[in-house]
Amino acid sequence: MGLARSMAFGLILIGAAVTTAASNIDPDHRFTWSENVGWLNWQHDTPNPNDGLTVGTTFLNGFVWAENIGWISFGNGIPTDGVHYANINGADFGVNINPVTGDLFGLAWGENVGWIKFDTAIVGDDRVHFDECDHRLVGYAWGENIGWINLNDSIHFVAIGPCDAGDLDCSGEVTLDDFAGFTSSLSGPDATTSCSAFDVDDDNDVDLVDFAGMQRVITVAP
Repeated sequence: MGLARSMAFGLILIGAAVTTAASNIDPDHRFTWSENVGWLNWQHDTPNPNDGLTVGTTFLNGFVWAENIGWISFGNGIPTDGVHYANINGADFGVNINPVTGDLFGLAWGENVGWIKFDTAIVGDDRVHFDECDHRLVGYAWGENIGWINLNDSIHFVAIGPCDAGDLDCSGEVTLDDFAGFTSSLSGPDATTSCSAFDVDDDNDVDLVDFAGMQRVITVAP
């Protein structure tokens, strides 16, 4: 991901998840496919007592629904240390995010299928991580009883949002935090010209026109 993997990741995601937070998954990008178990719905509308899934700064929390295997828990939103689930017992498990690289690690639990592993470094560049430029999850997760979960598809994928162009952290407005991220992206050896989150004029190229566009639409908090 170049710059996108090395930027200050805390600017990219909506703040730390809590158990009462509404899901921040984009309803237009909420389905993924697993060859052995079918569709997984990451922002379910099935009436239930479970929270929808939320992607936070350092961890995920909530539930994913799969018609063929039932609920999958990604964590309760209360890691013991307040930052990452330890995944050493059933009281403190879940899926974490490395705030520097965007890599996911840790375990989700499906009552009918057991543990699903998100620390998939074994597949190299296809390990599960959050791509902040496209506001989406990519890579492959692994469940011993269900095989691979594909998050790499170009059509059916999981994203947070919806997020307007320039709104890097999907807060609903373009702020100085977003502008700072854009400024850093245009300097240094990892300068990018392809990060879609910065493509303000939607011409499939990031350049100084987009930089000027962000200056015009930026909202400064009072």
